[in-house]
Amino acid sequence: MRKIFINQGYIGIILFVTFNAIAMVYYPGGTIIDSTTEGYLFFYNFFSNLGEWTAKNGQSNILSAYLFNSSMLILALSYSLFYISFLRMQLQVGDNSILSFLLITSIIISLTGFIFVAIFSSDPETFDIHILFVKIGFYSLFAHCIFQYLFIKSIDAFSKLITSVTLIFVVLLFLFILVMEFGPSPFENNHSLFIQVTSQKIIVTSILIYFFFQVREARSLN
Repeated sequence: MRKIFINQGYIGIILFVTFNAIAMVYYPGGTIIDSTTEGYLFFYNFFSNLGEWTAKNGQSNILSAYLFNSSMLILALSYSLFYISFLRMQLQVGDNSILSFLLITSIIISLTGFIFVAIFSSDPETFDIHILFVKIGFYSLFAHCIFQYLFIKSIDAFSKLITSVTLIFVVLLFLFILVMEFGPSPFENNHSLFIQVTSQKIIVTSILIYFFFQVREARSLN
């Protein structure tokens, strides 16, 4: 059962990428700056635009919304199943009860935040609560990865590769949060929108890559 929970992480990553790729193809068009654009513009449309039931150009976006929101729930479930096994493996080689508690608490908060990101879309009616859960998800993920780095760095059983990858991911998350909080408002102009959207694309890609390396590490330890 442990092997299944670990290996299904790859399936979660593949499904997330596949669902979002299809959602991008079928997104009708429009950005938060320009409602006249056609289709999904990779560097000017947020992932959240895919989850809106009405696209920025005013057309129905039901298919893309179902695909995006489903992909978020699938990835959250996949990571939950994976992390149950991964955490058990960590506890077998390490006995830091405080860090273990912080790891569990922070990842539960983060995954819950991202689940509610899918439930509350960035449509105008739920935009504020959507942003709130985005920030809850990323801030708690940042804290979780700091705890994760401290935990695995103190245990010889983990490879130097996963330690380095975790540290790099912590830095990328920190930079993303800086841009999200203190960068230019995406509502100002296309240049500001480009910065914020590109930052989001980088961090989402980084999350998937980090998840991949975690699965890889767990497989080597199993």
